[in-house]
Amino acid sequence: MKVEIPEELQEILEEFLVEAEEILENLDQDLVDLESNPEDKELLNKIFRGMHTLKGGAGFLNLTPVVEIAHRIEDIFNKLRNDELKLTPEIMDVILEGIDKLKEALQMLKESQELPDMEEIEGLLSQLDVVLKGESPVSVEGSTENSSTHSPEAQREELEFVDGISDKLKELIKQFPDKDLAGILEEIILMPPDKRPMDVIPEIEKLIEEGKDVKDLIKKKEPSGGEGEKQPPSQKSETPPVAASEITINSAEKTPVSKQKTSKKQEKKSSETIRVDVERVENLMNLVGEIVLDRNRILRVTQDVEKECRGEAVEKLVEAVTSLDRTVSDLQVAVMKLRMQPIKKIFSKFPRLVRDLARKLNKKVQLIIEGEDTELDRSILDKLEDPLIHLVRNALDHGIEPPEERVAKGKPEVGTIRLFAYHEGDHIVVGIQDDGRGIDPEKVKKKAIEKGLITPEQAAQMSDKEAYELIFLPGFSTADKVSDVSGRGVGMDVVASTIHSLRGSIEIDSEPGKGTTILLKLPLTVAIIRTLMLGCNGQVYAVPLHSVVEIVRYQEEQVKEVGSFKSFMLRDEVLPLFSLNELLEVPDNNHKAFVVIVKVGEKLIAVSIERLFGEEEIVIKSLGELLSDIPGIAGATIAGDGRVVLILDLNSLLADYKTKLIGVKR
Repeated sequence: MKVEIPEELQEILEEFLVEAEEILENLDQDLVDLESNPEDKELLNKIFRGMHTLKGGAGFLNLTPVVEIAHRIEDIFNKLRNDELKLTPEIMDVILEGIDKLKEALQMLKESQELPDMEEIEGLLSQLDVVLKGESPVSVEGSTENSSTHSPEAQREELEFVDGISDKLKELIKQFPDKDLAGILEEIILMPPDKRPMDVIPEIEKLIEEGKDVKDLIKKKEPSGGEGEKQPPSQKSETPPVAASEITINSAEKTPVSKQKTSKKQEKKSSETIRVDVERVENLMNLVGEIVLDRNRILRVTQDVEKECRGEAVEKLVEAVTSLDRTVSDLQVAVMKLRMQPIKKIFSKFPRLVRDLARKLNKKVQLIIEGEDTELDRSILDKLEDPLIHLVRNALDHGIEPPEERVAKGKPEVGTIRLFAYHEGDHIVVGIQDDGRGIDPEKVKKKAIEKGLITPEQAAQMSDKEAYELIFLPGFSTADKVSDVSGRGVGMDVVASTIHSLRGSIEIDSEPGKGTTILLKLPLTVAIIRTLMLGCNGQVYAVPLHSVVEIVRYQEEQVKEVGSFKSFMLRDEVLPLFSLNELLEVPDNNHKAFVVIVKVGEKLIAVSIERLFGEEEIVIKSLGELLSDIPGIAGATIAGDGRVVLILDLNSLLADYKTKLIGVKR
């Protein structure tokens, strides 16, 4: 169904969509936590308030399908928190189905300003109604209890008001059960002029001036205690159940005073934040990048001036430029923080994913999340979700054993998957750890031999770490059976290519029978990075500093011939040696001054270079669509002297050599 939103409400719609997405993102984790701890009243209240806010916003914009679903889920949580209903996995399945439909509806609204027709959600609404009646959601039959007296409409009719309230105000309170008096006043103002009850406005304004609200206008009911009726525990209090489900203010009445104070502080804090369009932040980041480039050029020119000239004016210039350098650095850090977002944005989706997959696979799994407040660049965060989903699905399907198998091995019946993130220098490490079967390197080698990827002789020379790297080759899978969860030979190669495209690396550590840990090491940002500036055949190139392990002087006696390759002896360790000229396929004058030790995957590689210019902070510039697919080139930048400098991707440049070294046929 097409949704017609007036132009003057478009901005409110955008605000609603952002807030609704935040609510639903948090709900996934909250619902999974609630399933393991259904008596957590604080969590129940939090979910109830979230659905209440969602329903209220959708009601204001007249988004009927969203209102109907959210209203029923809100009523379910009202019953759960008042102990009128007991949470079961079947009920949670229906609730999660409702949440999924809400996400789908909001996505449709965002993309095309459409919503599902009411006919499309009738089945879901029926299931939610069954849950509200206290029946099993699997079958609608089995109970003939008349629930009409418990319906929201009936509850609104049952409201009794204190004396002195006009009939029109009573109707408005019933019409807008989620609003306080100020909210009702806003609703009146938004009504068409010919339908506005102007005579009730002074009455509402007077009540607000007196400090009264909707709860003060409703009589408190005594428990009826009628024959055959069971009084839920919540009805023993003075607060009527009707108001608890329909009037916002009463959910706060049950909250301790200290918590009310805390929530007020949180509200105040949230009101001090603003939402900024992503495009504006990107433009600001680009401008700061240009300032950084200009700063680098000014520093270079100032150094030249200082060498050639002496005097008080030059000293003042150096002092001013030094101050500018500090200010630009601070500005750069501040703007980069604008792009930083907590990894919780994607971590929050995994409790639901693990819960659903565990039920599908008949496995018992607990998910532990650590470091969800760790921040990284938004552009990296957006690309990290799919790789993590692949890794978590594989951990559940391949790693975690069925309960009976775990018990037979002497393990706890419930498997554990740990998802964590932490900062390490100028990088962030994201890890997935499980206590399942682990990866058998011999089985990996055997599969690789069967697929013709390696020979038995090459397999015999491989270390376990090198064998694990075979997992990331396209089409490689150790699954014995193909399933719709994993085992189709896709996914892990996508993980590797995505992480490498972000200038990151992957490390696997596994022990058969004990479990597997996979670490993804990623840069904090992709826009501005520190690099090592190298010289080769008269050209300057930049290499991201995170891939550089060490720099040593080139000494001919440390170079050895091993087969068809050269090797470099570094403290009794033999490293494959390649010339940067050789990698770039440019003429080699055989004059080498330094050797740069770089880490490619799990191996250390030595690269000989002609000249070394030191470290420099650079801004990555795209080469454009025509030059975007050049192997070994990650982008370009402008150096301090104004020259265009290509940024090298050593992972790509060394790919063919690395393949030969570990004996993998592509």
